Amino acid sequence: MTEEPQRPETESADPEGARRFGIRGVSHAYAVGVPVLRDVDFELGAGVVHALVGENGSGKSTLIKLLTGVIRPQLGSLYMDGDSISLSSPSSAQARGIAVVHQDYHLFPDMSVAKNIVGAGGSLPRRRWTRTVDSAKIEREVEQQLRSLGIDLAPDVLVRTLDPAEQKLVEIVRALRLRPRFLILDEPTASLEPQVSRSVLDLLKRLRDQGLGLCFISHRLNEVRDISDRITVLRDGVRVGCVETSEVTEPGLVEMIVGREEEKKREAEAREHAGPAPEKAETILRVRDVRLEAARPPVAFDLERGEILGLTGLLGSGAATVVRMLGGAVPMRGRAELDGKRIRIRDPRDAERLGIGFIPEDRKNSGAIPDLSVAVNINLPSLDAVSRAGVVNYWRMRDRAETYAERLDVRAESVDVAANTLSGGNLQKILLGKWLATRCRILAIEEPTHGIDIGGKAQVHELLRRFVADGGSIVVSLGEVEEALELCDRIAVFRHGTIVNVLRADELTGAELTLQAASDRLEGLIEGDSPRPAAESVAE
Repeated sequence: MTEEPQRPETESADPEGARRFGIRGVSHAYAVGVPVLRDVDFELGAGVVHALVGENGSGKSTLIKLLTGVIRPQLGSLYMDGDSISLSSPSSAQARGIAVVHQDYHLFPDMSVAKNIVGAGGSLPRRRWTRTVDSAKIEREVEQQLRSLGIDLAPDVLVRTLDPAEQKLVEIVRALRLRPRFLILDEPTASLEPQVSRSVLDLLKRLRDQGLGLCFISHRLNEVRDISDRITVLRDGVRVGCVETSEVTEPGLVEMIVGREEEKKREAEAREHAGPAPEKAETILRVRDVRLEAARPPVAFDLERGEILGLTGLLGSGAATVVRMLGGAVPMRGRAELDGKRIRIRDPRDAERLGIGFIPEDRKNSGAIPDLSVAVNINLPSLDAVSRAGVVNYWRMRDRAETYAERLDVRAESVDVAANTLSGGNLQKILLGKWLATRCRILAIEEPTHGIDIGGKAQVHELLRRFVADGGSIVVSLGEVEEALELCDRIAVFRHGTIVNVLRADELTGAELTLQAASDRLEGLIEGDSPRPAAESVAE
């Protein structure tokens, strides 16, 4: 493992092995034969910011769970201050001085800043005789803590009145109430604009200078290089490198994250399998003037008949929101034209009437009705095809479901079993089947293979390619760079609520695409030959 950077004010007096916490030789798997982490080392030191980076699915979340006591390693060990330790639960991790700030917000919006920081229920200080909450004491304590950290927030304001960056600061301060020695921050700036995230990064630097050991997980590589002292890169569950931040460039870091570009041949084969693109593209859908953030340029793009258009970017970039708008899960804010005619999409019924099928990322709870049968789920959007005078013909519905289940190679005992008994891949096939049964023209899909194993992923990709080969079109949001390159014809790169580039997938490498999505400093690094739908959609 690389030696830690020297910080005389925090490290020089330490005996060797003290003030350090980490894992050594850790391997972990959730399913037999499918390792999530393989022989991974990772260490935090006092007064050091150690960044953890990698693509989605690289093993970062599992590593965080190991460090915080959510799960125990199946192989390998944890250590602190030179001694082996065991973390049996998150509370045991807290007792040893390990705190975590999660990516999602976990605040009470209608409670004050002070009460959110101090806690709820019995943890709040109370007046001696009445046992009522001593709000004044809470606010004095929190005001003093905020001032000591250089945070300009009033302790008595309600959390719901704060902007996202201020709410993240509240979460960090709440974690500091545990007096941790090591603080783990999972994507603390993911949903923040770059200029807004500055306040969070500045706080982390102050905490580092006070001797706190920080683990910083982020996809924003410019922020990683700005704040970290060292960087560990995970790829497919393996630690591919641990480097001093000063010794790696941003393109070099991207190459470590995505690997050398040896996938071109496979991507070309996949594109050949999908068949040649038509000589003259026919635009089926135009999206214009969709504003995801008031201060950003509007989103605009065209969807061609027979293509898979990928929307990608970091979490919170807006790519998934646009897919939800097309599917009616979120009312569309902007203009859209289908076959040259103006359309409105306010809810899923509008989308369905227009021939647009929506498949959400949470397929079990939002895409299907899990307790109902496969047959019912396949026929739900087109019950009129199997009913007369409002009465459903059970046998006709069952026969129709069997036809689509067989066509899509759904592995189930019968179409009478509940949808929640199926694997992720088979459930995704059911959701595809229900929209194919409606003869929809466009599919809007979030993360089509999320949580699906390798074999199921290949089958889902094949079904999507078959759909566009038959004349359909797909708009899909994807978080994984490799999947976007493998599946899509064109890729629209989102950053902070707008499209910064629209590129042909066969002209991109994984490193270039990652750099486009992750770097706020690089603009227009790659020049694509595909037509760009509107000037404002490709300029930040």
